[in-house]
Parts: sequence; C-alpha cells; structure tokens
Amino acid sequence: MSNLGMTTIEVKKINRSKVYGLIYQERSVSKQAISQKLNMGLTTVTQNLKALEEDGWICRTGYYESTGGRKAQAIEIVRNARTAIGVFLFKRKIILAAIDLYGEIILQRTVEKRFSADEEYYQFLGKEVMKLANSAESNPDKILGVGIAVQGIISTDGSEIKYAKLLEQTGLKTEDLTRYIPYECIVEHDSKAAAYAEIWNQSEIFDAIILLLNKNLGSALIVDGKVHHGKSMYSGTIEHMRIISDGKTCYCGAKGCLETYCSAESLQHEIGEISFDDFFRLVRSGDSKYSAIWDEYLSNLADAIRNINTVIDSDIIISGFLAPYLDTSDIDALKKKITSLPFFCDRNADIIIGQYGEIAPAVGAALPFVKKTIDRI
Repeated sequence: MSNLGMTTIEVKKINRSKVYGLIYQERSVSKQAISQKLNMGLTTVTQNLKALEEDGWICRTGYYESTGGRKAQAIEIVRNARTAIGVFLFKRKIILAAIDLYGEIILQRTVEKRFSADEEYYQFLGKEVMKLANSAESNPDKILGVGIAVQGIISTDGSEIKYAKLLEQTGLKTEDLTRYIPYECIVEHDSKAAAYAEIWNQSEIFDAIILLLNKNLGSALIVDGKVHHGKSMYSGTIEHMRIISDGKTCYCGAKGCLETYCSAESLQHEIGEISFDDFFRLVRSGDSKYSAIWDEYLSNLADAIRNINTVIDSDIIISGFLAPYLDTSDIDALKKKITSLPFFCDRNADIIIGQYGEIAPAVGAALPFVKKTIDRI
C-alpha cells in the first residue's frame, strides 16, 4: 500500500516504527544518520525522536566525534524500558531469567524444587516468578509477560502439555502452571524455546538443527530462519532418533535413542561420580580413560549429525549444559568424524556453540514478548 492510501495516523505509526527499528538495529545512531538511512526528512525524524523519548523508549547517550561541524548526538533505545521473564522447568529445579529489550539477561536465579502437578507447586512457581520480577523491575506495568519452557510437547493451541514423560505429567493443562502468575503467559517446549534464543542472537542462521545437551537431550529444527513445529508439534525431536539398534533403553520406551548416548545424564553415567569440571580437566590433560569416554561421546554425536544432515543439509548449533565445556578441538574432532565417510566428505556445515548454555530455554521462552513489543512501537 502506498502512503497515498493511508491515513495520517497510519503514516505516523509506520514512521515511528521505522525510526525505532533503525535505532534498535544500529544500537547507537545519530539523527542525521537516521534521516539518511530511512530517506526521511529531518523534521519528521525529529518529531518521532521527541515522541519516542517522551514515552521512554529512547535516550541520548552522548556525542559522536565532530567531523567539522556540530557534534551529533548518539541515540539509543532504553534497553530496560520493558522486561520479560523466562522460566525453565526441570524435574528437580527451576531456572528463572529476566531479560531486557535486546534479550540480554538482567537477572537470573536457580531454585531447587521438585516438579509436582499440584497447588503447592503452582503457588511456589508464582511466588518465585514474582520475586524475580520485583527484583528486576520496580514497576510491574513494565513486565511484558512470562514465558515458561518445559521438557514436553505442547499442543498446537498451547493449552496442554501433550507429552511430558520427564515431568511425569502428560496431559497437564498449561493454565494450571500459570494460575498464580499475574502476567500474560506462554508455555513452550524447551528445545524450541532455546532455538528462539539462538535465532534472536544470530540473524545469519537460515537452516539449522539445535542440539540441547542438557541432563536430558533436546533438539529443534530451524527452517528458513524459523522454528519448525510440524503437524503435531513433534518436528525436530531428534533426541529420539535411534542410532544404535537394540541399544540402551530410552525413557520414551524405545532402545538406542540418541538421548541415551548424548545427554549429559548419559555422559555422567559413563564418567561415574566425578564432576563435569573434573572430567573435562582430565580430558584436556590427556587422561586416556576419560579421553576415550569423551571420544566415544563425540562419535555418537557425529553419527547423529550425519543422520540429520541426510534429511536437512544445515548448520548445527550445540547448546545446553554441556555446550560451555566444548572447545575448538572438540568442534574440529566432530567435523572430522562427520566427514570421515565418503558421502559426507564434502559437507560444509558449521558447528556453532550456543550463547546461553543451560539457561537458553528460559531466555527463548521470554523472547516472544520482547519481539511483540518492539514490533508494535
């Protein structure tokens, strides 16, 4: 639609959105640069900047170096103008995070609490969310909403957790989880929430598989820069791909699933009572026993990635609890294992380490509220 077919109010709204969007994208920009980049008159830019500043969305943060004339003011968004809350529910703990308008963590907290589908747990969850929200933002009106990531498949309408064997609560209504949270809420599958976080921070991602190496393995599929849900919301659940015929029994009931060989829990079972910090210290020092265990783990992961790449020739994002332990030598080893077979020898898939580690699903669950807000300004 051309500007001639729009009302004055619609044109003003579009201009406001364009100006804010550019400032958001550039992070710091001058009024003159906004005018040039948007091909918008200085008067119109000035009016929009004044309105955005009065509404608390942008601020002036100083001056750029002079290029011969008057110094231009640096303009940025007020990144804490609004706050979103993300929650990740495990069987035995809760991870909570507050994020700003750039999706960066303001505050985070982990609380030990065993999941239970009863009023006591729902009340506890509500209180913990409110504690974090009140610590992160003194004005409750500036809390955008609460996203909850769960280890389970969510129904297409978001009203029910269709499959949650790990939480032992398949069929739970999502409204029960949110009953004591006085903000708009959404509930999302943890792996898909983690994928949202990676897409948010890496705009160049087009097609990718995310592997969430948490206590229990998770995964998600990204196609055309968007999380793929599938007809029944099961798309991307690669953790239940069978990589070893008649292998270890998975919680899903099958044998030989990737979950049983590449989750952090499966690795812990192999290494015994030592901590992951000690395990990786021993691996890096060349200990033969633990290096062999780690090499086997990477081999299983490489097998899975090869299988994935026969379906979608894409990049791989490694996120979750184990991700921060991986270094460049591990990535090189994975690539070598993946390309060791002739059919895969010319594959050029990047293996990317995620930015958030175990907290990724909490951040990703909160991001839809941030996106909706910045799109509407």
